[in-house]
Amino acid sequence: MITLTRITAPDSEAYRFTEELLTATFPRDEYRDLDEQRANVALKENFHLMLACHNNAPVGFVSYWELGEMCYIEHLATLPSVRGKGHGKAIIEEIQKVAENIVLEVEEPTDETTTRRIGFYRRAGFSLCAIPYTQPPYRKGGNTLPMLLMFSGQECSRENYEKAKKAIYSNIYNYKEQEIWQ
Repeated sequence: MITLTRITAPDSEAYRFTEELLTATFPRDEYRDLDEQRANVALKENFHLMLACHNNAPVGFVSYWELGEMCYIEHLATLPSVRGKGHGKAIIEEIQKVAENIVLEVEEPTDETTTRRIGFYRRAGFSLCAIPYTQPPYRKGGNTLPMLLMFSGQECSRENYEKAKKAIYSNIYNYKEQEIWQ
């Protein structure tokens, strides 16, 4: 059984665990500057950083944003030593209990790892949206990344895609679409 506990103190041991796992798991272009991440944890009511524990031992984390009628999962990671043991799926199931419409970004399926990741989310009830999507840079001078969106609880219609993209660009990346290309 997985338990999720919200982290609100960026100076806590639980936060340090999540930050270390974040930076070890994701390329730098796929997460914000750590000072900004810490500020989100402490100050943003609609940002949730959740420590995932199994038998009271930390095994991973999930971060997500409440964006009105949609929940955006920004990051999900488990320790390498527990991958493939169902903890990631259990984390998703816990989020699905509290959020009806969920969206997340995934890398395009270009190799075995990215293809397996999409398969993981599909098995957890997400559908892949084939409409091309560009992840804005997390920081000034950062890189845009070709990604795809995945949806749970709603279909990938053009309308849902545009609504999700607008909410993610403006709330997560603080961008207007035209700013990305400047």
